[in-house]
Amino acid sequence: MSNNTHGAEGQGCSRRLIVLEQREGVLKSTSVDLWHRMQMQCKGSGLSAVLLGPVDKENPSLQLSGPGVIHHACDERLRRYDPRLYRRIIGELFEEGGFSELLFADTALSRDLAPALSVRLGASLLSRCSALPEAGRCHRRLYSGAAEGTFVASSPRAIVTVSPSSILLQPATVFLPDILPLAVPAAAHDDLPSIVRQVVRREGMVDVAEAGVVVAGGRGMGSAEGFALLEELASLFGGAVGASRTVVDEGWRPHGEQIGQTGKSIAPRLYIACGISGAVQHLSGISGAGTVVAINRDSHAPIFEVADFGLVGDVGEVLPEFVAALKEFLKMQ
Repeated sequence: MSNNTHGAEGQGCSRRLIVLEQREGVLKSTSVDLWHRMQMQCKGSGLSAVLLGPVDKENPSLQLSGPGVIHHACDERLRRYDPRLYRRIIGELFEEGGFSELLFADTALSRDLAPALSVRLGASLLSRCSALPEAGRCHRRLYSGAAEGTFVASSPRAIVTVSPSSILLQPATVFLPDILPLAVPAAAHDDLPSIVRQVVRREGMVDVAEAGVVVAGGRGMGSAEGFALLEELASLFGGAVGASRTVVDEGWRPHGEQIGQTGKSIAPRLYIACGISGAVQHLSGISGAGTVVAINRDSHAPIFEVADFGLVGDVGEVLPEFVAALKEFLKMQ
């Protein structure tokens, strides 16, 4: 009986294609986590994935465990995301391989690419699933986690984006996936854009969607200059700085750091919210976070309802003491 069950699971997994995302040659941890979560669900069945663009082989995040095949288009011109080419190459592989389900980690790229592929492939789109889909069903947190809805694909093909998890898995296996070269269609070479100028807004900063620790600020920080404290605190944790939508609208921080319904969904092990009231749109972006710490002078702020630890006080007074105490603690380690 167990062999038949395993065979059924393997057959279902063989029809799934995972999209692995890289940025500037580094495989994103959200994609690595999705691959390993799928390995756990498929129980040893070989997975299939597609990766576009060159990846630094020495980077630890490339060490994917478990059996499977990665179709890798290692073309330097695919290093930067181009929606037309990504849509074409992934769509053709999906159709030629006879896959029925395409899976993404929920990122800014997938939110742009998945809907377009849904139209191209005539597939149902199940977005921001809180867990891996099962039997064509996607469970999604609603109203900042106050409720959960179940969505079912209405067509034989489905495209699924999965929200990140604060618990990163590493299957205990000696198997490693095979890397198969994926050629870029000849006609597509002419479509590759020419880079006239590259503008890097904040070089060397940790992506807020990738960080294990996120320190975020809201209007309570008072000004753009107030975020210097958050940058110092984040650097001590080796984490990233995030922001509420209000802060981004004010121009205090770049949009790439925005957390929430219209920003990024994050799942850090530790999330520290400073001067953030906790609007429902912001809370929807942190529903996957592990431990939530809130600092706010308003004791009735909604953020305290979801926080594991809360401190009522002015961030301008609390944060300097917090940073000083953390520095002292790290000296003793």
